[in-house]
Amino acid sequence: EKIHKSGDVLGQVISMLSDSSSPQEQVLGIKALALFAKESPNDPSWERKFALVLNCLIDQIRGVPSRDADVFARVLQSPPKQLNSCQQVQHLFLQGVRSLLQFVPGHVQSEDVRSIVRCMLECTENAPFEVVHTAEQALQNLVSGNHPEVCFEELLPYTTGAEVEEALQRPRCNTLSSNTSNPAKLLSTLRTMRYLIDKISTDSLRKALPPLLQLFQTTLSHFSVDLRKATIFILVEIHFVLGDELILDEFTDSQRQLVGIYINRHDKTTSTQDQRSALQPIAA
Repeated sequence: EKIHKSGDVLGQVISMLSDSSSPQEQVLGIKALALFAKESPNDPSWERKFALVLNCLIDQIRGVPSRDADVFARVLQSPPKQLNSCQQVQHLFLQGVRSLLQFVPGHVQSEDVRSIVRCMLECTENAPFEVVHTAEQALQNLVSGNHPEVCFEELLPYTTGAEVEEALQRPRCNTLSSNTSNPAKLLSTLRTMRYLIDKISTDSLRKALPPLLQLFQTTLSHFSVDLRKATIFILVEIHFVLGDELILDEFTDSQRQLVGIYINRHDKTTSTQDQRSALQPIAA
């Protein structure tokens, strides 16, 4: 309430999130930010200070390992018990980013997309479920906004390169071992990309498709159930957009059959929904 009465909520929040503020002030700053974003998304101050708040949050997320996380974590009233101190602090600032992208997405500029994507995907590396989930939710809020083509272009590099190849060289599904783990960045990238397929131009999708299909052949044979599911879901979305242009001749018979099952399920679900919509009476 005191912050709201100041007449410059975002200015107060930026000051509270700075390195010079105490952990108590920073926690209160995040809470005030989330509430202001939800209740006052049309306030004119967003136009001037959105970028400052966003950059402040991203800087704090990247600076978590160097801060006194134990002191900070003790300030949190009800942190997830399974998170260590650094993860609790990171999770808090991630929630701040998600609040911005959920409630005031219209102020995200195309030049902001790269730093947001990079920061959110970095947070998924060796992270517990709560951190990964919040980072992915923030990415989904991002791609639902005004820059789908830019988001798609920024995600594509995370589907290729040495890091991806190294992650995919781990045991395949038929040689599953107990000490394996999901390739985190790639998994979150595919989960996010799924929500972009119907938002980008078909030309952009066609251009990106050859290397993506080559990747999908590998991910569909990977040990990770989550990675295989993410691959199937994105292929279903691609089929929904391109139809018979999606050719899976290079895939194995079992891979094509599996994808085909989910495509048929999607088509039946869509058809049923369309029929229900058609049967609904028109309001007078």
